[in-house]
Amino acid sequence: MGTGMAIGFQRVTLAGEVRAEIERRIIAGGIRSGEKLNEAALAETMGVSRGTVREAVRMLSDSGLIEIIANRGAFVRRLTVEEIRNLYDLRGAIFAMACAAFARRMADAPDPAALDALAQNVDQMREAHARDQRDRYYELNIAFHEALIEGARNDRARSIHDGLVKEMHLFRRRGLSRSLSIAQSIDEHIEILRAVRAGDAEAARSAALQHTRLGLTRFEQTLEDNAPDRPGTDSEDYVPL
Repeated sequence: MGTGMAIGFQRVTLAGEVRAEIERRIIAGGIRSGEKLNEAALAETMGVSRGTVREAVRMLSDSGLIEIIANRGAFVRRLTVEEIRNLYDLRGAIFAMACAAFARRMADAPDPAALDALAQNVDQMREAHARDQRDRYYELNIAFHEALIEGARNDRARSIHDGLVKEMHLFRRRGLSRSLSIAQSIDEHIEILRAVRAGDAEAARSAALQHTRLGLTRFEQTLEDNAPDRPGTDSEDYVPL
């Protein structure tokens, strides 16, 4: 019985690894919105059985990244505009709360190292923007937000935020990401950092909410610029948040 339990555990562990890899490919844009998950192709490229891939897909079904349609299979979700707006609202509320909490921490017990890390991130974003390194900017943008969420020291909020951000990856890799939009996004990051550094919780909350609202505005502008395209197109550019 002990051997059977060990084999079963190994299978679950392998399916978990495959689940993580499928999720990574979706988030990275390797598997696009609306695309069907091809079990045979995934099994071949990962060197595992189709059964393992099938189990991994089932494990991924509650992530918000895929939907399983009876008699058709599993597909990467294609979000509606209304769903996207709702995600922005939810993420904005949590992000604003986190920024306010981080600012209160800085007021009570300043942490120069944490603030310096955020400032360095902003400098790196400026450099990436100047060099038109959009992949790099995208990574730094995510890291900036994650650092602020982490700094709030609220595990439940971080967990919810992480889930929302994963869903948002389904449509953030689209649009024009005009140079002006990226520059504006960086300026908004600077306002958040300034408020957090000052220990001003309300200013940090306000700046975070404004950043989220303007991020939604930038996304909506991509709809106008790329009509009749809709979320889930094949664009490889990014919407700055």
